[in-house]
Amino acid sequence: MIHGSSTALAQMSDTSRIDHPVYMTQQIIGDPPVIDGVPSDSAWLQVPWSQHFHQYQPNDTAAATQLTRFKVLYDKRFLYLAWRCYDNTPQGAEVRLGRRDDFPGDWVEVNFDSFNDKRTGFSFTTSASGVKNDEFISKDGNDWDSSWNPTWLTKSNVDSLGYTVESRIPFSQLRFGKAEEQVWGMQSTRLLFRNDERDTWAPLRQSQQGWVSRFGQLRGIKGVVPRKPLEVQPYVLGQLTTGGEYDANNPFTNRVENRFTVGLDGRVGITNDIAVDFTINPDFGQVEADPGAINLEGFQIFFSERRPFFVENQNIFAYNLTEAEAGGAYNSDLVFYSRRIGSSPSRTVDGDDKTNLYVDQPENTTILGAAKVSGKTQQGLSIGLLNSVTQREYARLNQNGDQWREVVEPLTSYSVARVQQDLNERNTTVGIIATAVNRQFNEGTQNLEFLHRSAYSGGVDLLHRWNNRAWYLSANVVASQVNGTPEAVTRTQTAFERLFQRPDADHLSVDSSRTSLAGTGGTVRLGEVAGKWIFETGLTWRSPGLELNDIGFLQNSEQISYFGWVQRRWLQPFGIFRWLRWNQNVYMNWDWSGRALGRSYNTNAHMQFKNFWSLSSGLSIEQQDISTTTLRGGPALRRPAGFSIFAQLGTNNTKKLRLFP
Repeated sequence: MIHGSSTALAQMSDTSRIDHPVYMTQQIIGDPPVIDGVPSDSAWLQVPWSQHFHQYQPNDTAAATQLTRFKVLYDKRFLYLAWRCYDNTPQGAEVRLGRRDDFPGDWVEVNFDSFNDKRTGFSFTTSASGVKNDEFISKDGNDWDSSWNPTWLTKSNVDSLGYTVESRIPFSQLRFGKAEEQVWGMQSTRLLFRNDERDTWAPLRQSQQGWVSRFGQLRGIKGVVPRKPLEVQPYVLGQLTTGGEYDANNPFTNRVENRFTVGLDGRVGITNDIAVDFTINPDFGQVEADPGAINLEGFQIFFSERRPFFVENQNIFAYNLTEAEAGGAYNSDLVFYSRRIGSSPSRTVDGDDKTNLYVDQPENTTILGAAKVSGKTQQGLSIGLLNSVTQREYARLNQNGDQWREVVEPLTSYSVARVQQDLNERNTTVGIIATAVNRQFNEGTQNLEFLHRSAYSGGVDLLHRWNNRAWYLSANVVASQVNGTPEAVTRTQTAFERLFQRPDADHLSVDSSRTSLAGTGGTVRLGEVAGKWIFETGLTWRSPGLELNDIGFLQNSEQISYFGWVQRRWLQPFGIFRWLRWNQNVYMNWDWSGRALGRSYNTNAHMQFKNFWSLSSGLSIEQQDISTTTLRGGPALRRPAGFSIFAQLGTNNTKKLRLFP
């Protein structure tokens, strides 16, 4: 306790800090440390403890209230890390259990920007109770993907001085270049749970934009050869299915079926930066099921991707049409939505008890095989190429003992290409994307003529930051074209996303002879994200003919939207507040003819008090709201103007029992 108090006072007196601290590591001489949570092995004596941590929240760059230090070692295969987290209070660290990727109680974390690209990183977190969390960081800290699950070892130990942590991270789980001496970005964070205090090794201000771009540096790693990943995982699946007795007349529910399946998953490195992932007849049976959802509005429901093959490097393939801070339904639109691959068959065959027609309908489309090339080079070039083929699917029918099959999904090929390049010292990024869906129609597929024979899309995007990344300009444009029979294209024109048949839409009409449909979409955004006042403003559009849902996700077309958002923020404690944010939002919408559809305003405030209670409240005013979709093909519906108010109070979030509305 005395040691913890004296070192904490020494830390508080050390106010001269460099903006980007450097930690010098070295290769282990002798035996590596045993990972047991107690950094007492002699190997740890070969490197010094890190410099002091500073607060990030609530008082950024102020001295941390408790002392935290770490060490880094390495050998040819592993990185080794140790933390000493002092705690000089009687209650000590908050030790709570949780599942993987949870953040229970106190924890420490390390982030590595091993690409040194100022945008992406690998995060490893360990709680005082030993719970591990790992995430892939992208978009300079704006996106943390917890579906990334590397293989690594970590242990923790609570003692009279606080707690300690030891971790061992294989170099094979990271991506880095071939330089003789590596220079990585690095950040370490500690959460002091009872104070809701976050301390960082590389000092940060909450008013600054960016996370990865603000890291310190890890130096001293020499002679480590990047490992090209090589993973091959075959599987054998045996399945026994028995039907229930709920319908004695249904032959598909009163039989025992045996199934034997084999498949293969693999990953082969082209370089340490670029890898080929492949899967043959994948088994996604262990993937967490989607939550139940009921759609009453007609808009498509978005489900997150959980399948390992598609999760790997999914940030490289990401292309959002709009990412407005002010929010909006258009934020969910994607050029590539991997859940389209292997989804439910497009055609459903219904049975009929009156005629004794029974149907065995497949639940999902089988992926015959898929492969992708993805990764990012040290020069800032990210590449993503993906191709997948799904097999033709059949429904089995039985009527009075006669059995036959009908096609419910054609053989389909899905392709995606995504390339981005960082320029201007990583402050500018340009990219392109192209997608293609091709379906095979031949004898027996007459009932599938409502599907597009082919669907193509492509886009370009630009993101530029300046003034120490405080300002940004973002722009992208997307074009699409679908081809098919007149039946398929007519169905597209009258789909919920378009509704060309609306009687009051004089600028639109359904052409039942068309065999193709094309459209565009895009967004322009300008924002400033540093200081007390921050804002974003932009315009996004979807032309009437835009269609992405063969391989993307599109909620609505034929719309032009303006969005604006400004925030006044108090990030440092004052008065009774730990922090306070006040937002103003404005939204305006028009259809493609220029008719105004919507105009709304919102003001809301979010705050946390010094006793850790929180309060959120807001007011929304709807001055104009005309819906072109509510009557699902009927005329536009004017909804009454109005307003809504919300308020929400939360109790102390550091307590085991807390209440939120």
